[in-house]
Amino acid sequence: MTTHRAVIDALAGALTRGNAVVLATVVHVTGSSYGGVGARMVVHLDGSTVGLISGGCLETDLAEQARSVHDQRCARVVTYDTRADEDAAWGLGLGCNGLIDVLLEPLNEAEAGGFAEILLAALRRDEPSLLATVAAAPPGTTPAVGAHAMFSGASIETTGEWGNDELIAAIKAHTDDAIQSGRKGFILEHGGVRVALEVIVPAVRLLICGSGPDAVPVVRFATDLGWDVTVVDHRPVVNAPAERFPRALVAECRDALHLGDSVELSSQRAAVVMSHHYARDLEYVQALLEAGVGYIGILGPRARTERMFADMKNLTRSARESRDVVYGPIGLDVGGDGPDAIALSIIAEVSAVMNERAGGHLRDLDAPLHEPGSRLQPASVA
Repeated sequence: MTTHRAVIDALAGALTRGNAVVLATVVHVTGSSYGGVGARMVVHLDGSTVGLISGGCLETDLAEQARSVHDQRCARVVTYDTRADEDAAWGLGLGCNGLIDVLLEPLNEAEAGGFAEILLAALRRDEPSLLATVAAAPPGTTPAVGAHAMFSGASIETTGEWGNDELIAAIKAHTDDAIQSGRKGFILEHGGVRVALEVIVPAVRLLICGSGPDAVPVVRFATDLGWDVTVVDHRPVVNAPAERFPRALVAECRDALHLGDSVELSSQRAAVVMSHHYARDLEYVQALLEAGVGYIGILGPRARTERMFADMKNLTRSARESRDVVYGPIGLDVGGDGPDAIALSIIAEVSAVMNERAGGHLRDLDAPLHEPGSRLQPASVA
């Protein structure tokens, strides 16, 4: 499961069980790292962890550091310099080639639950949010290390003590620049306080039209990634579909042409049409186009998709001109046979399109992996 979702579940579980945890968060990176700014890991008091900070290089040491942070009830930042030679850095064989600052903050059950709520709310928004985290501050001052503020549109949610509104106002003045930077991460220095700014990108919202056997692996891959998944079917919703799609919302839609009456449709939504019934798929696609859905994937051969557009005579002009959001045949060309391979191809394409990526080889990308400014600019290969 993707880190945000896994961490949110772990934090919410801490509240449910009444357990304290330590939250580890990458707040700054110089050079390269496995997950970039915002990578998180929850450390339970029994030493078990949820989420990843690195590819396994730092987790064991961080779990040890988390014990003392919990005992002292005081947040602190731990720095790892993985730019050193492999044999020099703690004998761990690190190869990330970056200077990584990791914030360790002890959270009681109420604090864990509160932070889970503001993270989940940010993932459910239509637009990116900005999370500000105090990474350094003079001892005994306010705000203290570990205080958070989530800027979502006009609303601001905070955890910890921030004191007066001066620092909050200073951060708010930088929200647009920080959001445009993507996950690269800004550091704001103000009055001796160091604040790490992280962009929280909303989770992909995937709508699957059809609940046949081949929809099962599509839903499984999508929910494993932490996406919000909804499955619609023309048949009554009974236990069987819910059991086949345990982490997805299953809804009934008897009239495909009025799909928007059953589920929310917007430009932020991605949809996969795979009911295997031509007339129903045709109406699904028409409803999705009229609603301005941002990605529409159609299972089946190219000729079937072309026939659909020929048959959709009642589309508005704007819908007719939005064929660039339609992907039919659906999926990236990754090869393989069978439902799972097809599902992997579909999910890979949805992820690439919704994240504004080209879907090519990372070796050909002429930019850092977490640099949003070059998402669609793969390097030329001689």
